[in-house]
Amino acid sequence: MILVSACLCGQPCRYDGRSKSHPRFMNCQARDGVLPICPEQLGGLSTPRTACSLVGGDGADVLAGRATVVDRFGADRTQAFIQGARRTLEMAEDHGIRRCCLKAKSPSCGSATLRLPADGAWPQGYRPVLGVTAALLLAHGMQIEEIP
Repeated sequence: MILVSACLCGQPCRYDGRSKSHPRFMNCQARDGVLPICPEQLGGLSTPRTACSLVGGDGADVLAGRATVVDRFGADRTQAFIQGARRTLEMAEDHGIRRCCLKAKSPSCGSATLRLPADGAWPQGYRPVLGVTAALLLAHGMQIEEIP
């Protein structure tokens, strides 16, 4: 079984209320060997929600208390992202999952490319860093494949 970002499976759970369906995972469920998850929803955030970004570092820095997650209006969403990452890890461990396919460019799931602020302003571009959930899963030995 593999853990997959729910938006890749066609579930409308992205911040904008849409999905980012990927042909490889469209309409997959647990019976197909896929566990679809949305860490941001697991952390208690609603859908739709205001877009968020990491400030002061990457997902590993957020988990260590050296960085934060804020929405575009400046509201701190750090605890929701950490809670969602922890719940995702628990679910993966409960199902014996060691492999994950996560959505690129997400402050939760991104494992290679992620939107980060430039000079403290709202994000202007993408840089190679880890999202919060991706960082926690990697720290626990999970294999991650980033899906565009």
